[in-house]
Amino acid sequence: MRDLARQFLLYTRSQRRAVITLVVLILAVLGSVRAYHYYILRQPVAEDSALRREVAEAAIHHDRADDPTENEAPADEVSPISKNVTGLFYFDPNTIAVPEWLRLGLTEKQANGIERYKAKGGTFRAAADLNRLYSLTDSDKARLIPYVRITTAGIQHSEERTRAHSTPIEINTADSAAFESLWGIGRVLSVRIIRYREALGGFYSVDQVGEVRGISDSVFAAIRPRLSVNPALVRKLHLNTDDYETLRRHPYLHARIAKAITGYRERQGDFQRIEQLKEFQAVPQEVYDRLVPYLAL
Repeated sequence: MRDLARQFLLYTRSQRRAVITLVVLILAVLGSVRAYHYYILRQPVAEDSALRREVAEAAIHHDRADDPTENEAPADEVSPISKNVTGLFYFDPNTIAVPEWLRLGLTEKQANGIERYKAKGGTFRAAADLNRLYSLTDSDKARLIPYVRITTAGIQHSEERTRAHSTPIEINTADSAAFESLWGIGRVLSVRIIRYREALGGFYSVDQVGEVRGISDSVFAAIRPRLSVNPALVRKLHLNTDDYETLRRHPYLHARIAKAITGYRERQGDFQRIEQLKEFQAVPQEVYDRLVPYLAL
């Protein structure tokens, strides 16, 4: 130690200053490490009160889940939206819709499949009726059946829906409310159907409803059995008297065909037969077939 001190005294002033600075830095680093371990790592982690409550509630509901009859209310008094922490809640499958099925842990495809089953007249009269649903897995059924609470009001609601859904809708006279009663048809699509009907001059086939923008093939397949049509209500286009603008606005026509029709009248006179349209290169056979029910001389 004495030799080190003697050696230090032999250094120049600048060398001694550098050594002192280095020692101070080393001591500062060591002190910071010790302070971190003492003041930070040894401090207890503050518990979040909300987290404590959530964990406690989860523990309580987990115990109750082992016994589905715990605090069970009479069937007619069970609220279909009394949700618990696990995502399961008492429900009447006759009255809940897609959002509630999703909350119960089903996929959107499964939920829509159940609603299609109900739309076709399916009614749940007992919890075991969930076993009829092929879209549910065995684990889904085992998980959901203990929470099913069939109510008298739910059965009545389902039966009323079945009666309403068995009544055909005449698509040339139906209003937006009638279309909205169809599965998968909301306000937007019902308005589109009516606008398309007006543009056409009425429907001559129920298949034309499937042409409405936004109606998927699956939705149309589900609602088609409820649709009926009276072709006599179709408003006709008159080949010999309707002007260019009237013809052009029809969904099955366009400007080129409308111009060809009015040009023919100017050159050749009135049409004698509707079939003369097939002689126009501007009118393909598939367009002609769709147009014929709307044409008159």
